[in-house]
Amino acid sequence: MPNVTPITPPRVPLVDPRTGFIDRAWYLFFLSLNNAAVEVYDNPAVGPSPETLIASYDAALQELTQNVDTQQSPVALLPQIAELQKQIDGLQVQPIVDVGAINAALAASSSAPVTYTADFSVADTDVWIINNKSGSSCTATLPAASGYLGRVLYFQNYQAQTLISASSNVVAIGGGAAGTSILLANAGDQCTLVSNGTNWIMMQYVPNNILLLE
Repeated sequence: MPNVTPITPPRVPLVDPRTGFIDRAWYLFFLSLNNAAVEVYDNPAVGPSPETLIASYDAALQELTQNVDTQQSPVALLPQIAELQKQIDGLQVQPIVDVGAINAALAASSSAPVTYTADFSVADTDVWIINNKSGSSCTATLPAASGYLGRVLYFQNYQAQTLISASSNVVAIGGGAAGTSILLANAGDQCTLVSNGTNWIMMQYVPNNILLLE
C-alpha cells in the first residue's frame, strides 16, 4: 500500500503567514496524496480500490476544511497586528516622567517664605520655611523623599528652639545615619535640605553666630 504522509495537525495554518504560500507541512501532505493516487492508478494491486481511496481522501479534505474554518485568516489578523505595533511604538517613545523633579520645580517657582508657629507638615508649595514656634521644640513632618527627588527645602529659626523632623529621614551635614535634627536651638540658624530619593540630605548649615574670617 502506498505510504501517505499523516495529515498535518490543526494547529498548523494552511497558509504560511511569513510567505503567503501554502505551509510546507500541508504541501508535503497533499504531495503524498498525489503520489499515492498515481501509484494506485498505475498498479491497483498495491492498495485499496480507487473508490476506497477517494472516500478516505474526501474525509481528510473535509477535516482540513473544518480546521481551516476554525482558524483565523492571517490576512484578518493584519489590522490587529498593526494596532498592537502602534501601541508598542507609542510606549517606546513615551518619556519617563520624574514626578519628584516636576513637583520640586513647580514648588520652587511659586513659593514665598512661610512661617509656622506650631508643629507643621511641609506643604507641596513650601520652599522657604521659618520656624517661629516659641516655648518648645518644633516638629516638622517632611514629605516622603522618594516622591520628591531633587526637591530643595530651606529652613530658618526665629526662636531659640530646635527644629526636628517627625521621622528619622534627615542626614546631617557631616553624613552618617539619618536622624531627626534639622536646626539647633539658636535663633537665626539656617539650613538647606535636598531629597536624594531616600532621605533629606543637609547640604548647608549656617549658624547665626558664625564668625567669618577674611
